[in-house]
Amino acid sequence: MSAGAVRVGRGVTVVGVAGLVVLAGGWLLLDAGPLRTAVVWAAVAALAGCVVALTGTVLRAGRVTPARGYELALDAARAPAPATGAALPAVLHGSRWPWARVTAVALAVPTALVLFCTLGAGTPDRGAVAGRIADADYVIKELPVVAVGGVERAGSSSRASSEADYTVRLPAPHGGAAVPATFRAEVHRGVRQVGDTLPVAYVPQRPDLGAVGADTRSAVEAQLAGRTLPYGTAAVAGVLWAVAALAAFCVGTAVTGPPRGGRRVGKDWTALRATAAGVAEHVERPRGDDAGTGTDAGAGSGKGSARYACLILHTDTGDVPLRLAASHRRAAPLLTGAAGWLLWKPAGPRGKVPADFVADDGWQLPGRLPAAEAARIAAARTPAPFTVDTARHTRLLELGSHWARTVPAGVLLGAAVSVVAAGALLLPVDGGWRAWTAVAGAVAPLLCWMITGLFGAPRATTPAAPVEAGPAA
Repeated sequence: MSAGAVRVGRGVTVVGVAGLVVLAGGWLLLDAGPLRTAVVWAAVAALAGCVVALTGTVLRAGRVTPARGYELALDAARAPAPATGAALPAVLHGSRWPWARVTAVALAVPTALVLFCTLGAGTPDRGAVAGRIADADYVIKELPVVAVGGVERAGSSSRASSEADYTVRLPAPHGGAAVPATFRAEVHRGVRQVGDTLPVAYVPQRPDLGAVGADTRSAVEAQLAGRTLPYGTAAVAGVLWAVAALAAFCVGTAVTGPPRGGRRVGKDWTALRATAAGVAEHVERPRGDDAGTGTDAGAGSGKGSARYACLILHTDTGDVPLRLAASHRRAAPLLTGAAGWLLWKPAGPRGKVPADFVADDGWQLPGRLPAAEAARIAAARTPAPFTVDTARHTRLLELGSHWARTVPAGVLLGAAVSVVAAGALLLPVDGGWRAWTAVAGAVAPLLCWMITGLFGAPRATTPAAPVEAGPAA
């Protein structure tokens, strides 16, 4: 069951974020038609499958606390027979999933907001009249308004956006009497009056098909194409979404470091015998600060210094801080006392150096070493030869890999509500309920989580199922 939960978590990480991106992109960028219908409903089905998979994992294996999830990951990564610690593995595992999980969360939040904003504000269907006109040889011309009725303002100001029924006269195809046509249009500032002009789409040879209009030509074109938002609004939303995606990529890289591939340990690597001693705050000073670095929580508060929690490793060169892509507070009680090798390949003078702690009992924990610490060790220590054992194999320890079993019931319920709300907003039915449904879909996971936390008492832990053989990573 342990390995199954890991696979479910990875599948949801990939499929869930891809479903959100496809759903938002399909709704925002595609014209109305069979392709958009197929794309958006396939994305909704994928999101629903993710919720079902997570719920099934929690019900089948039992929900555990995040701390217990760390224990399960450590139990699955331990080797049956601990090594003597005299030799190093020749190959280190790659580590991509921590970065993928953090980046997925950072991308999912703005994508969900873009999705529900566009679902609530977009027109779900272009309508029968617009469909008939779009399929014919139509033109778009400025025509004067001859009658206005059914005005609905969005606010009390005379300049507030409004919707109204506008009537225009369409030229007859053979010089006869003009044919009146009425359509409902939204105007962003005020209400158009009789005599004002509006861009109107109609078929010159078939005025009986009716007309569609709006306050701008681009809005008319978007309505004929069946796009959920006018081209200009969709472009702005797309740019904001792209900025959010770039920010998510940067957040994932800043928190966990760039994803790593498998690496072969060479003679140019640095290897230290180390023992995990707990967690402490590390102060990283600006480059050129002569005060040095330290792990004392009260040390230094110089301008530009950075403070963050680290796993402290005792070595023969002093205490070394290792930054993990996990909760140090939860990891420290499990890792304290573990002995092994701290390995890294010397890199540049800036940032953090990818490093790995290879424990004697068979697990490999990826982390990052401050570049200043790596430089200090290189200056204070004469490189010593070490032995590489090609027969020694390790298992990658991903402390957050069992997250699928730690999801609160409130979050699962809220996610189900969000998927249902998204499906309802895809239906070609317009009305004032769409805005409220979009708001409910956007805030449902957070709201349900808060409600169950206040009024419910979900089980904190569940007895762990036997750990399956094989790596958890």
